[in-house]
Amino acid sequence: MFVGRLPRRGVVGLLFAMMFAGCSSGDAPSYALDKELARSSVQKAMQAWVDGKTPKDLQPDIVVGDTAWEQGKKLVSFEIKADEETTDGSNLYIRVKRKIGSSESNVTYIVGTTPVVTIFPQ
Repeated sequence: MFVGRLPRRGVVGLLFAMMFAGCSSGDAPSYALDKELARSSVQKAMQAWVDGKTPKDLQPDIVVGDTAWEQGKKLVSFEIKADEETTDGSNLYIRVKRKIGSSESNVTYIVGTTPVVTIFPQ
């Protein structure tokens, strides 16, 4: 039976092995994208904003991080530009023409669907 202390080099090596256990040399994990869910979630979120709801009203199903909405600005109307969307495989980039007060702007939202639906302006 081994009674004694591990040499310092052995302890350091063991700690490094434990720290990097499970790490692989492959790419970062990709998250599955459900494009239909992403599109319908943006539609739902924008309509909730028009209807006077807050981002918290959509949680936990949809997490929205839009500063204008969080600051209480009123969304008058919106149009989702479906023909301008792109993807990186994990996120859908959806362009929305929105009218806040009398000001119109185009905003690209980054939408993820895994592990939860998230919507953030780019």
